[in-house]
Amino acid sequence: MKNLKLPFYIRFLLPIFFYSMAGMSVLRLFMILFVSKTNKEEIGYSMLEPMRIGLQFDAVIMAYILLLPFLLLSIMHFARKNIKAMSGFLVAYFTIVLPLLLFIILEDIPYFNFFRNRLTESAFQWLNTPGIVIKMILGSATNTIFLLVAIVSVFGLGWFTYKKCKTLLLSHHWVEPSFAGTLPRQLLLFFLAFILCFIGLRGKIARPIRQGDAFFGNDPLMNQMGLNPAYTLIKSYTDKVNIMNNEQALLNTIKLLSIKNTNPQISPIYREVIGSNQKPKYNIVLVLMESMSGNYMGTFGNKLNLTPNLDSLTQCSWFFKQGYSAGIHTNNGIFSSLYSFPALKRTRPMAAIPTREYSGLPYALKKLGYQNLFFSSHDENFDNLSTFIPVNHFHKLYSAKDYPSEKLIGTFGVPDDYLFEFATAELGKQKSPFFATILTTSNHDPYDIPEYFKSNQTEIDLKAVNYADWSIGEFLKKAHKETWFNNTLFIFVSDHGLVVGDNPYDLPLSYHHIPFIIHAPTILSEPKVLNQYIGQIDLFPTLMGMLDFSYENNTLGVDVLKQPRPYAYFSADNKIGCLNNDWLYVYRFDGGGESLYHYSNNDLKDYINESIAIKDSLKTYALSQIQTAEYLYSKDLTKIKKTE
Repeated sequence: MKNLKLPFYIRFLLPIFFYSMAGMSVLRLFMILFVSKTNKEEIGYSMLEPMRIGLQFDAVIMAYILLLPFLLLSIMHFARKNIKAMSGFLVAYFTIVLPLLLFIILEDIPYFNFFRNRLTESAFQWLNTPGIVIKMILGSATNTIFLLVAIVSVFGLGWFTYKKCKTLLLSHHWVEPSFAGTLPRQLLLFFLAFILCFIGLRGKIARPIRQGDAFFGNDPLMNQMGLNPAYTLIKSYTDKVNIMNNEQALLNTIKLLSIKNTNPQISPIYREVIGSNQKPKYNIVLVLMESMSGNYMGTFGNKLNLTPNLDSLTQCSWFFKQGYSAGIHTNNGIFSSLYSFPALKRTRPMAAIPTREYSGLPYALKKLGYQNLFFSSHDENFDNLSTFIPVNHFHKLYSAKDYPSEKLIGTFGVPDDYLFEFATAELGKQKSPFFATILTTSNHDPYDIPEYFKSNQTEIDLKAVNYADWSIGEFLKKAHKETWFNNTLFIFVSDHGLVVGDNPYDLPLSYHHIPFIIHAPTILSEPKVLNQYIGQIDLFPTLMGMLDFSYENNTLGVDVLKQPRPYAYFSADNKIGCLNNDWLYVYRFDGGGESLYHYSNNDLKDYINESIAIKDSLKTYALSQIQTAEYLYSKDLTKIKKTE
């Protein structure tokens, strides 16, 4: 480069660009090999395209990183003066920014391996409880190794960058032989470099690069490998959630859910449902099971006998075969199951400040005289339970502080079987009717399973599933001895699933297809296997319909026994899915495009441009209701205004 008489600022920035690009390509290759479950020999050819596409996204990130240094160094170049304040700033800038980029890329690898999403703002939703987050990381060998490698790499790169930049920038004399070129030549080089930087910022010449440009084929894993996690992280913060016109979304939703006789003073979707109010006020126990994917169950084809108790319950209960979680995080499961709103992309309703009030199941039951109790195994500050739950119509929240210290065995407090034992004792003290929500956690990595539990499963994650199921069986055995058992409805629903078994699409269905069981042998009629689609958001109105209570519904849930849904829809941070028995529609935020798959045949072909009518129907159904939820939240129309 010296022989070409390039200016110092170009000679300084080009190595940073090329070494960074090479480093990111190496890490992308490692990520492909790490997360792929395919034989490594089989993916050799298929990874060429994501490696090529990755260069484009990496170039965009590097262009943004180098733009400010390019401008500052250009100023010193044409001024022929080393402006110490600028040089000092650039030393600090590179010392911080380049190691930060490396940290993001390294930590994206285990994040993607777990969630099957590249890094977004959703990864930071638990920062209010750093203690638990640290325990979650250190409790997993894989996460710990990645964290240690990231820390060592970041400090190593930071030290190297600091020493190198300090040497090159602070002592550089801008009057040098490279200025021998004429001023027109210098200006030409500047404008050429600026044009290249501008193209880099856009990623493409014709238009700015979009997430959808990473998708090149039918392999859902490889389609995401070309993305840069710094790009997806920044886009998740900057892009607004506006998937449909609000007015059109409301009109669609009102029609799709057959909402009539609304009260606009409360909200556009508020309606009153009249029941006979003749049935007894049965006790209700809702068990939100951590990470219990339907793919773990023998009922859905698993051959490992992991869930004999849940499988048995499907034979003596009302069992919804088509149950779906609203999202992929526990806070999604809590919020959607209790308050009947879908998971929102940029909003964490349970963590919002100030804390908002919602209606849903706790509100309706509280009005009917129920005592509402919430049992959590862990720290009450995790997912902001300590603030959100009491404000939203629960009389009592039990958490780690309420249990004997010797029972706290790991990151998430007490194990499931003790949590059930404690809850059983507390419920025996209550005057009927009561509504209890029990949030289990033992089936969450890092897994802390009591030593007294024995299982023929050797892999820790499968043993945790087996233990979680065993705990449910023990709970029902002990509850059966209580006086309140015969007067109680037990509901078993997962907070979300997990990546289990075969998931051929970039939106893993095993994360959303969950067990959905209502068990009350002395109350309900003969056992039923129900084929209606039911989401967590439908639990509230469906249960109220079963009990034949009058109630106010200001949610997006419906009574699926009286008003069956034609489709199920759900969210996975930066994706929305909607399906029927044959087709799966996937909408990707941040310019990721959309796809339509014939999933009942595990067909990887994208039919988005062929089956237009099917795509439009699924798309309108899901996006209308999620955009309506976004609108209602933005206007604070999710609660029922007090009229007393």
